[in-house]
Amino acid sequence: MLSRVTKTSYTARLCRTYASMYPHEFAQPHPTSHPHMFSSSEEITPGITKEEYHQRRKRLIDSIPDSSLVILRAASVKYMSKNIFYRFRQASDFWYLTGFEEPDATVVLQKDKSSRGYRMTFFCADKTPKKELWEGPVAGLNGAKNFFDADKAYTIDKLPSKLAPMVSASNYIYADLTSLSRYKRLPPTNVRSWFNPGTNLYPQSNTQGNDVDSILHANGVEKCRDLGKHVAKFRLVKSPAEQRLMKGAALRSARAHAMTMQFARPGLSEADLEAHFQYICAVSFDAKDGLGTNGCQRPAYVPVVASGRNALTIHHTTNNQAIQNGELVLIDAGGEWNGYASDITRTFPVSGTFTPAQRALYQAVLNVQKQCVSLLCTGSTAPSASDALSGGQEARVSLSALHRLSIRLLTEELVKIGFSFSSFGREVEDILYPHLVGHGVGIDLHESTGMSSEELLAGQVVTVEPGVYVPADNRFPREFHNIGIRIEDEVLIQKDHGVVLSVDAPKEIVDVEATCQGLVHIK
Repeated sequence: MLSRVTKTSYTARLCRTYASMYPHEFAQPHPTSHPHMFSSSEEITPGITKEEYHQRRKRLIDSIPDSSLVILRAASVKYMSKNIFYRFRQASDFWYLTGFEEPDATVVLQKDKSSRGYRMTFFCADKTPKKELWEGPVAGLNGAKNFFDADKAYTIDKLPSKLAPMVSASNYIYADLTSLSRYKRLPPTNVRSWFNPGTNLYPQSNTQGNDVDSILHANGVEKCRDLGKHVAKFRLVKSPAEQRLMKGAALRSARAHAMTMQFARPGLSEADLEAHFQYICAVSFDAKDGLGTNGCQRPAYVPVVASGRNALTIHHTTNNQAIQNGELVLIDAGGEWNGYASDITRTFPVSGTFTPAQRALYQAVLNVQKQCVSLLCTGSTAPSASDALSGGQEARVSLSALHRLSIRLLTEELVKIGFSFSSFGREVEDILYPHLVGHGVGIDLHESTGMSSEELLAGQVVTVEPGVYVPADNRFPREFHNIGIRIEDEVLIQKDHGVVLSVDAPKEIVDVEATCQGLVHIK
């Protein structure tokens, strides 16, 4: 074991060596270090340029009153057990407005009269060779200014002294109010009592978040506005660059669905299929469409791999059952690629061929899904679409209207194959199809809460995912008992039609069976 003096000297030499080898490294991919992920030196994150990040901030700043302050808080590292951390993922709004992927940082935007319209101040970690030796490089204060375009940059320990006067001088504060809400019930507190110069600023809990909360509380909660709700409306419509990234995420995830169909066979476990899907999502391949070769960086959510009656559980994520011959397998899974999520569900026969009952029920769901997808546009509603949605009256499409339509269409399809329903007709939405038809998707998997009655806009991306889950209940035909089917695609809304981003995942019966039987070559 090295002595204290020798160990210190050894560490110092390592730090000097590290600093000389990697003087300009960042904590995230950069055009100079990861050229295979970037198409331009102007990009801050793959596919998104410095100018686009500026325009996002500018739209936000232009929409709020003068003398307003925006406070953006980065996520903190989360721990699965003592000293064992989860892979870091940045807070979505923070990433959307900055592209900065380091934890425990705060960015402040002050609306002003400059040509840019705002002043941006970064609070983040500075370069420390000893810390970088263990945890890797950081952008540092110079990187925050030179690469991320900050006007000023300070270390995170300067947050209390610099932020408090900014808050006091502002009439409106736009911030994440999720954690602040618990402070509204507390009496006013002297801001200095919250801080101790000797406090460790990088604990497992989010200290920088608490600093912001205490400052906001001490300087007037009544000034605060919910930043998340404000940013959500800007994130709703995807820019052309975002649309390309979402197509890339969907392409990689759809390919993984197809290749997992070919990989599946009786006797494997649901976990085997999950592992195969995750591997295909993550591995690089040449898409030959200008989207780059790198694979998805992480799963967009915990995958559902549900065989047989497990598919009746909407969020079956234990994925530990052995798959039996003759069963259907439902996989609801997608990858996150360069910051954007994908959300796709496919259901297929593990033996390669649908049974007659499986085929009939699958076709019923597919018919509903395709009709709903066909209505996703923002142009004048076609006569057939108008009739379907509003009984003959001209109507634009909303997710809530689409959901009501999907219930009616599924009821009609099920009656055709032998189902009968009571005069109340609630069995479909209460039992057989208990979830909503879709949701917005983007940086977050769910970019909408509940069903929206607002018209869909060109540039939005939504999922369309009708399903049917038949329990062993004598009210329903016995041949369909314990069968669960869901078919989900991502659709980019355009004026005259919707573009199915997940088109590479087979869903027509003939294509699903051919893929499962290995008759289709997947590149």
